[in-house]
Amino acid sequence: MVIGTRSTSTILDVFLTGMSELIRQSGVPTEVQFDTRDCQILAKASDISKRVDMIRIAFTAKEGADTQQMSGVLESHGIPSQIQLVNGACAIDLPSFEWRQLAQLAAVDTVVESHAVHSLRSQSWHVKVGEYKRNNININWLVEEMQNRKASDLHLRAGAAPYLRIDNDLNPLDLPALSAADMEEIVFQLGGQEQVDKLEAEREVSFQYHSAGIGYLRCSGYFKQGAMAIAIRLIPEEPLPFDSLEIPRVVRDIADAHRGLFLVCGITGSGKSTTLSSMVDYINSVRHAHVIAIEDPIEFVYRDKKAIISQRQVGRDTFSFANALRGALREDPDVIMVGEMRDMETIRAAISAAETGHLVFSTLHTMTAVDTVNRVISYFPQSERDLIRQELAYTLKGVVCQRLLRRKGGGRIPCVEILLGGRPIVRDAILEGEIDKLHNIIEVDSDMKSFDQYAVDLYKRGVVTKEEAVSACANEEGFERVITGIKSTEGRKLLK
Repeated sequence: MVIGTRSTSTILDVFLTGMSELIRQSGVPTEVQFDTRDCQILAKASDISKRVDMIRIAFTAKEGADTQQMSGVLESHGIPSQIQLVNGACAIDLPSFEWRQLAQLAAVDTVVESHAVHSLRSQSWHVKVGEYKRNNININWLVEEMQNRKASDLHLRAGAAPYLRIDNDLNPLDLPALSAADMEEIVFQLGGQEQVDKLEAEREVSFQYHSAGIGYLRCSGYFKQGAMAIAIRLIPEEPLPFDSLEIPRVVRDIADAHRGLFLVCGITGSGKSTTLSSMVDYINSVRHAHVIAIEDPIEFVYRDKKAIISQRQVGRDTFSFANALRGALREDPDVIMVGEMRDMETIRAAISAAETGHLVFSTLHTMTAVDTVNRVISYFPQSERDLIRQELAYTLKGVVCQRLLRRKGGGRIPCVEILLGGRPIVRDAILEGEIDKLHNIIEVDSDMKSFDQYAVDLYKRGVVTKEEAVSACANEEGFERVITGIKSTEGRKLLK
């Protein structure tokens, strides 16, 4: 870290500013060094956030500098010190102090500034940590705390206490701020030296950790202001039964199909993986099939029941989603689950697999079902879009978009938008490029649902508050329109 200072910044201002910023960015050090031209500050402490146990200021002194004069000035201000001057190199050792006492050391700056070979004002200071304080954080204890508090995510970052995401709100734990050393130890506890080295080399890493008896952790490591950080998602050891998700049965029925493309969509943290895993587990329970699951990283872990499930992790078992999809067609699959369709090649391979008689599941980060259809088509160049629309029109089995709403009394419940493919009216809208018509088709079909319709249904059943239901709708006017049973003009035309 480098600190730039002003012409009015004293050496104590530099030290205070640097330590405050350092602790905020990467946690509490036990040994730290500040360097600028012809001056160095070295400080040590067992907990430097509260007090400094030892501080030494070393600088190049002017010719004729007098240690007795320097000592006299400091003693006159009640500052005991030890001063050494050898061949123009001067070092002042100061006693321990608490931060609230820092102002009482103002005379130190006066002494250094008047005896240094040049002014230390307006200098750039390089701050380097020799060692960080360790809090002996145990990741397995934190995972148990996640389970006890029903948290979905855990955020660990240097310079801050651990945070839990509970019912979509982030809440800090009553624990000390983590340091950069703590974070490196946590990544090591989760992934061993291999993941520590990979994170240092690539600056991002994703991997899985099994906390036996609690669940699997999806660990996403990254760097924040020069220190490691990690976001952890808790995944149950067993996929949730579909009926426990409180999603309409018409969605689960798609899993009974033997070919086609089914997409689960929504923003990050909307429950896409949970829904997809429940559908795969349903197939595992009722069909004698071969399911190939391609993920990055693997989240839910399946045990073979009636089906056999081959789980492959990108980066470990295959080089990419697209490669794995192309290879899967030669591996006798009945169902292919792709963790995420990230690029044109993966989407092309997924549609091709659905066209050749396989049931393909995947996810996209989109806001609505209609956005999803548009997004898939827009991945391709203009010259290919007519062909892609045709392929998509005949292979699409359905799109489900999700948003998680706060349930009255605690917990969350999915609010979903459902678009079902395989129906002439849906197929024709996609073939003709009239994607916006899908909004009205969803609104008038009894098996499909818009977000507005589903949110109203949750509100009427007393599951969520009106405010929470409105938050899932396009707008409050849309919510009121659905409450009163008014359909759009285009929707009324479709009913005639």
